[in-house]
Amino acid sequence: MAGIYFHIPFCKSSCVYCDFYHTIDLRRIEELEKCMYRELEERRTYLEQEVIESIYFGGGTPSLLKPETILLFIDSIRSWFKIDSKPEITLEANPDDISRDFIKALRRAGINRISLGVQSFQDFVLEFMGRRHTANKALKSIDIIRREGIINVSVDLIYGSPGYTTNHLLRDLQILERLDIPHFSAYLLTPEKGTLLYQKISDGEVTLPGEEEQFEQYMSLCEFSARNGYRHYEISNFCKGDFIARHNKGYWEGKIYCGIGPSAHSYNGNSRRWNISSLYHYILAIKEGRQYYEEEQLSGKDRYNEYLLTALRTDEGVRPETIRENFGKDLEENFVKGISKFAGKGYVEFYKGRCRLTDQGMFISDSIISSLFLT
Repeated sequence: MAGIYFHIPFCKSSCVYCDFYHTIDLRRIEELEKCMYRELEERRTYLEQEVIESIYFGGGTPSLLKPETILLFIDSIRSWFKIDSKPEITLEANPDDISRDFIKALRRAGINRISLGVQSFQDFVLEFMGRRHTANKALKSIDIIRREGIINVSVDLIYGSPGYTTNHLLRDLQILERLDIPHFSAYLLTPEKGTLLYQKISDGEVTLPGEEEQFEQYMSLCEFSARNGYRHYEISNFCKGDFIARHNKGYWEGKIYCGIGPSAHSYNGNSRRWNISSLYHYILAIKEGRQYYEEEQLSGKDRYNEYLLTALRTDEGVRPETIRENFGKDLEENFVKGISKFAGKGYVEFYKGRCRLTDQGMFISDSIISSLFLT
C-alpha cells in the first residue's frame, strides 16, 4: 500500500506559527497546477505498482483550489496508478473557505475526508494566531460539511498559546465531544525559527506558558480522550472507532509515498527525495525539464533511526522482534537496553511484545527517541 501527497503552498495570509513552505502570492495558482500535473505524470512509476490507499491535499491552503482541479488530479491518479477500491482522500481546509456548494463539488470530485484547520474555538486565540475565521464560522463549517454528507471530519487544535489555559482547552475539547467529531489532532504551539511567533518571543512581546502548564494541558488531552472513547494512537492524534487517519498512519508505518509540488517529500523504501521549497524555482525547473528535487539514499543506520522515530510516536510502539528481523540481534539488544532505563521512570511500558511510550513519555518523546538513535 502507498499514498500520494499534494502540497498546495498558497495562503491568503500567514499565521504567526507556521513554518511550512507557503506563499501569499496567489497569482500563479493555475501555473503551479499545470506543473504539478506534469510532475504527477512524470512520476507514475515511482511507487512501483503499489496500490494507492490514500490521497492527501495539504498545504498551505488546499481549499483555495477549484474542485475541478482536484477532480483532475484524482482522475489522473486513477488512470496512472493502481488505486484501492475505497481510498481515503483528504483535503485540508480552512473554515473560511467552506460553503455548501464547495463541499458538494468536493464530494463529486472524490473527497471523502476533510481535515479542518480550526486551531481553537476561542476567538482571542484565533486573533493572536492570525487566523481568518471566527469560532462561530468554524462551528458553521463543521455543520455544513456534515449536512453535505462528509462524516469523516478531523479537527486541528493548537494548545499552549499565550493566555490559553487548561480550562480553555477543556472547553474546546467539550465542543468536539458535543459535536461527536470522530478524529482530532492537537499540537503544542511551538516557536519555530523564522516564524513571526519566534520573532515576537525573541523581542519579548509574547510569553508562552511554562513547561509545567504545557504538561498539564497535554495530560488533560490524554485524560479527555480516555474518558470519551478516543484512541490516542499517535502523539498528537486521537480517533474514535475506525476513523484513524490512514494517510498519516502510512507515514508512521514506513509505507512508501509520493509527494507532488514545491517542498513535497517522497519515500520509496530505499531513498528520500524532497522538492525545491520555492514556487518560482519549482515552476521554472518543471518547465525547463531540469531537476527540481534533491535525493538521498538511506543507509542501514538511517532506516533503523527512522523506524524508531516513527514507531515510537504511536500507541503500537516498537516490536523488538521486528528490530531483530530487519536490523539484527545486536541492535535489538541495544534497543531493549536503552529503552528499559525509561521504564522505571514511568515513560515506557511493555505490552504484548511491544515497547511503547506512556502518555508521560510521549510528552518528552523527542528526548527519549533521540537518545536511542545510532550516531
